[in-house]
Amino acid sequence: MERYEKLYKAKMPRASMGRYKKERIVYRYKDVHTDLNVGHLLWLQSGGGCDTAEIWAATSQMKKQDKESWNREFAVLAGKVEELASDSLENGHRVSAREAFFRASTYYGFCGKREKQVECFLAAGRLLDLPMEPVKIPFEGKYLPGYFIKAAHDNQKRKTLIFIGGGDTILEELYFLIGPAGVRRNYNIFVVEMPGQGATNLEGMVMRPDTEVPMEKIVDYVLDRPDVDPEKLAAMGLSWGGYMVPRAACFEKRLKAIVANSIILDGNIWMTEISPFGIIAKLEDTILFPIIKIFFGATMMPRLEMLKRKWGARDMKHFVEINKSFFLDPRLIECPTLLLDGESEISYSRGVEIMQEIALEAIPHPVKKRITGPKELGAGGHCQVANANFMHQVTFDWLDEVFEEQVVNN
Repeated sequence: MERYEKLYKAKMPRASMGRYKKERIVYRYKDVHTDLNVGHLLWLQSGGGCDTAEIWAATSQMKKQDKESWNREFAVLAGKVEELASDSLENGHRVSAREAFFRASTYYGFCGKREKQVECFLAAGRLLDLPMEPVKIPFEGKYLPGYFIKAAHDNQKRKTLIFIGGGDTILEELYFLIGPAGVRRNYNIFVVEMPGQGATNLEGMVMRPDTEVPMEKIVDYVLDRPDVDPEKLAAMGLSWGGYMVPRAACFEKRLKAIVANSIILDGNIWMTEISPFGIIAKLEDTILFPIIKIFFGATMMPRLEMLKRKWGARDMKHFVEINKSFFLDPRLIECPTLLLDGESEISYSRGVEIMQEIALEAIPHPVKKRITGPKELGAGGHCQVANANFMHQVTFDWLDEVFEEQVVNN
């Protein structure tokens, strides 16, 4: 694959942290780190992954930028909600038990108790009205984990959406972000992790530029199922998934439509010019870096360690070097494409908007569209997920129209 020359002639302004602080939604806390984590939790609310009052109750007991108190309070909350779930289940109240198990799963995940997170999630899944199947797709001697959520009990062929998360998402969170919303609209939903994401990273896999390789195995699995309509198969990528899915679609032609939220055409530009990691890499070996850690370490260092681990990088300079191989040519995307972004996000990060504009112009398929989430509806932030209902509406409405048009044309 060649690099798309026009992208590299465009000037990519670095994101403005001043505008970010002005534009971002403030949930409750002046401390940006705590507020962002709370916001991440609330993204899951529309799918039943948390409850606002429970989050406020836990976070009100925490100390500013104190990971230990965060983990302690969410562990306590998770235990209490799991107990509610067990009591309801014991007394035959399946819906109440299911809902509480799902919330407990989220809270366990946010305090680092991975085994308990999965245990509660599976307990809730067994209580769903429609089947949710844990899946392991063999891949290069390991597995790509996922959950296939059926839209009905039968094996009628239906519209199906493959959903890929971002650099810091966890598989179980993806269910809340898209699963119930898709099933309500009669879509099968397959949430699955690519190499480097979530549990795959714990198994030693790291991010890779050629996402078409694992996507081929994912599509093989999906199309082997009797309940998937091969003419109505779409894939959606969220955050870093906005690179993974479009890159895969350049080669994987069995995808009949894709949604990029938002599209990332070049990982190196994204990480070093739009994001601040290029500057951090340059300062990592200087006398300034220890000073930066003193003032920003509580919020910045965990993020940097996560990036290095997931990309298999020794340090930030190596991280930057690795990302030079992450790029795609939008001229190779030959299926209908929806590009999503947020009004506030493109305000504080003009480079995000430039990538959307370049992609929209270059994608050759005539069915292509860009939808920017409005900040007055709370959908203006990163990937529109602060208002997941808005994201669901524009995504599934567009997919419905695309697939209906394909039926008419055929």
